[in-house]
Amino acid sequence: MSVPSARVGEAEADEPGASRRDSLGWLAPPIVGAVTFVAYLRTLMPGIAFGDWGEMQTVPHILGIAHPTGYPTYILVAWLGELIPIGSVAFRANLLSAVLVSLALALATAISIRLGVRPLIAIAAGICTGAVGTVWAAATVAEVNPLHLFFAAAMLHRALVWEERREVRDLVIGGLLVGLSLGNHLLTIFIAPFVALFVLWVGRREILARPWLLLAGAGAAVVGLMVYLYIPIAASRVPPPALEYNHPVTLDAVWWLISGTQFRGQFDFLSAAGPGKFIASLPGLWDLLVGRATPVLPLLGAGGLVVLVWRRPAFGLMCVAILVLGGYVWANYLELEHYLLVPWLIVGIGAAVGLQAIADVVGFAVSRAGVGVDRGTEADISRGRSPVGAAGLVGVAVGCVGLVLAGLLGSANWAGADRSGDTSGSDYVNTVMASLPTNAAILSEWDASTPLWQGQQVLGLRPDVIVVDDSNIVYEGWVTREKRIESLICERPVFILRLSDRELGPTRQEFRVTPFITVGVAYGGPSAAAMRPIYRVEPIDPSACPGSG
Repeated sequence: MSVPSARVGEAEADEPGASRRDSLGWLAPPIVGAVTFVAYLRTLMPGIAFGDWGEMQTVPHILGIAHPTGYPTYILVAWLGELIPIGSVAFRANLLSAVLVSLALALATAISIRLGVRPLIAIAAGICTGAVGTVWAAATVAEVNPLHLFFAAAMLHRALVWEERREVRDLVIGGLLVGLSLGNHLLTIFIAPFVALFVLWVGRREILARPWLLLAGAGAAVVGLMVYLYIPIAASRVPPPALEYNHPVTLDAVWWLISGTQFRGQFDFLSAAGPGKFIASLPGLWDLLVGRATPVLPLLGAGGLVVLVWRRPAFGLMCVAILVLGGYVWANYLELEHYLLVPWLIVGIGAAVGLQAIADVVGFAVSRAGVGVDRGTEADISRGRSPVGAAGLVGVAVGCVGLVLAGLLGSANWAGADRSGDTSGSDYVNTVMASLPTNAAILSEWDASTPLWQGQQVLGLRPDVIVVDDSNIVYEGWVTREKRIESLICERPVFILRLSDRELGPTRQEFRVTPFITVGVAYGGPSAAAMRPIYRVEPIDPSACPGSG
């Protein structure tokens, strides 16, 4: 008995309409990129963000040094993006995220088409992926993760191109992508090895015949990694940049920064407890996936990956490995949702393959039933190929169903993803800077410090104010906030902002703490999530300061 072709899309290879589909295949990636970019632009945060997001709006503009691991590739890319004279610097940084995520989705669509997915189905799957809440959230505010998603998609796409062409330039481009991606985010460590194994396997004959090809790819990766030279170069500037995390001018300090030593105690994926923690997190992970994309997309993605492993074992197994390891890292590092961006990319590619498999099976069943079939197509049926009419109509129908799903998912997630009216960061900066007296010092937490840096370093607000973040307390050697306050309190008006009143205990023991103003601040996100008081800090005994009267 005949069965559907083992390769996705093989049934259409000799059809008269194939040239039209090839044309649409070239158009599909830019269509997905354009559609998703318009949605992201409409929902983009217009200005200043809190936390890491605020830092990544500011540090590139002044060519400073970000928190570990430094992210030099992003700093340089964002610096170039922020030169474009469109809106504020914060808006430009946010806009870069929208561009990068849209490009990643366009590349994912190109990957699906190279896997034999019909263009209309690939378009539907690409837009569906872009409408996932996790992906959409990353596209509307500045951060390093959209660039990581772009590099992941680019590496997967280049690996497929290498499989088809086996040209040296593809190894060189791929190696350069790996190096630059490592310079952007060390999560690349959990992607690049699987891509490299795929490249070695599918090109094993060429590599055995020409071993120097490995040197070409490895050399390009080393060139990409040289982006890390930015960190000591930037730190050695005179005067140093206003924001330079840990002042990394020595080899030890540079390694401390780029290796993420500060955060090693927060992850368990290298410990014996890691697998158990991952398994225990699976129910919560499923709830998260369903909440961001309904059960349909994750199930389609899982089914499509099974099909992909069957039809394209090497590429399919690589995708599955990246997906599983991505979830494992998420479960063992604070369950940060943006760590699921690349797994969502893989799910989207799997969904495209899954939809195409459905179209193949239905088209084949229709063909076998003889619906719309004439004698001229009986030979195609005997070879397990769907005739033009049946396969084409079924493919269009499945693609349209996918587009309806994309529309429904986008409608469901629009309100939650829309940051176009979020001015909480700008409001916070304006309120604080307008309220603090001359020459004030304010001690604050990371989430609340980064927007103030944007206000000072980019907008030029209140250069007389000293912003002291917890990170300054650590790497400037103050040990405790109270010691830093003691150094300032007789010279400047001192204020403090903490996200929890319990953290004010040591300060209250040594100083008089009174409420000053109340502001909206963030809790681990780019937007204000709660109202917190800023306190004035004064000596318990005013006479402790010389000249106090």
